[in-house]
Amino acid sequence: MKMIKRRALLLALGLVAATVRPRRAVAAEAPRTLLDENEAAAKKIGYIANSRKVDPKANPGFKRSHTCATCAYIDFGTARQRGCSLVPGRLVEAGGWCKLWKLKGTK
Repeated sequence: MKMIKRRALLLALGLVAATVRPRRAVAAEAPRTLLDENEAAAKKIGYIANSRKVDPKANPGFKRSHTCATCAYIDFGTARQRGCSLVPGRLVEAGGWCKLWKLKGTK
């Protein structure tokens, strides 16, 4: 059996590591813009950037604790603006709300 030199092995591992990048790292490189309430995508899901402006009478299922930060569709983290899987490539306010809100951890 042929012995692999340590230097050759480290070089090969370095090349593999440089070419294989995590999916999140690639996605993080693309600049994302904040979703505006007046855009078609926002209107389609009933997005409101500030959940304090939601009319509970017009949205009977709404509760004050229902914000994008507590929704299953928002990206993990603590930033004020985060990605949302309902509007790919865009950012939403963590304090926002939409009609498709779903509690984290539910299917």
